[in-house]
Amino acid sequence: MQHVIQPLIHKAQVMGLAVNVARTGLCLNDPAELRMLEEGRIGVFAVIRRPFLGVIPRNSRLYLGHLGPAAAGLVAPHMMREQPLRVRIVGLTPEHLAGEAAAEIHVSVWGELDQVIRAAPRDTA
Repeated sequence: MQHVIQPLIHKAQVMGLAVNVARTGLCLNDPAELRMLEEGRIGVFAVIRRPFLGVIPRNSRLYLGHLGPAAAGLVAPHMMREQPLRVRIVGLTPEHLAGEAAAEIHVSVWGELDQVIRAAPRDTA
């Protein structure tokens, strides 16, 4: 069975960056993952390719930051129901290109169409 997905969030900034964007090796369209954190926030994680001892390929999951309150409010109901989400990196501004502004990472979040329609509030006017 094929599932139809649509964007829940076209582009959301990752807040509280915990990494140096230039050193992560992230690229546009890299997959990311959302997880609930202890503080009630939704954390953004990505798989980073880092060689062990400079030779042996190794993948590690790295915490990038968390979603802001507006984005978390849109995604949280889907995560509570454990619905599958597709999360991709859609914007990167490394430190050396950010200038006086801060470095940025943006993600997009997609979900199943039928689940999104049921989750949307209905107008009862």
